[in-house]
Amino acid sequence: MGIGEAITKFFHDMGILELRIRNEHPAYAKLSYNSSLYLDIISAHQGEYTPSKLADMLHIARPSVTQKINVLEKAGYVTRKQNPADKREYFLYFNADSFDADTQFIYTKLNKQISESMEQRYSKEEIEKFSEMLSYIGEICLDERL
Repeated sequence: MGIGEAITKFFHDMGILELRIRNEHPAYAKLSYNSSLYLDIISAHQGEYTPSKLADMLHIARPSVTQKINVLEKAGYVTRKQNPADKREYFLYFNADSFDADTQFIYTKLNKQISESMEQRYSKEEIEKFSEMLSYIGEICLDERL
């Protein structure tokens, strides 16, 4: 299989995985796909994003992000915490307690399962190279020119 085919297959498989998670876990079923993607982004980088940073990163209007965050905050999924260094700025945090215990850790479990499986199958050097490649793929995917 060539690199292009492998990348297409990977995106395909990740799409199926995302939809399975959203269909099989009741907490996700209550959310729109768009809302669940916001939660994925915020939960992966607790306290790193502000609504303005999200808007810039997603190339959408700030009021659109603010509106989505307001809905998620009202539902208890997200909390804003004021930046002590700049009182005008609020960092976003995912409230893990808004999900049941099984759903809270689905990505943690998946990450652990994949890591352990890879470590059994590949050498440390191969894993380091693969990790470097994944980071590079992420950079390409988030390239502003796409």
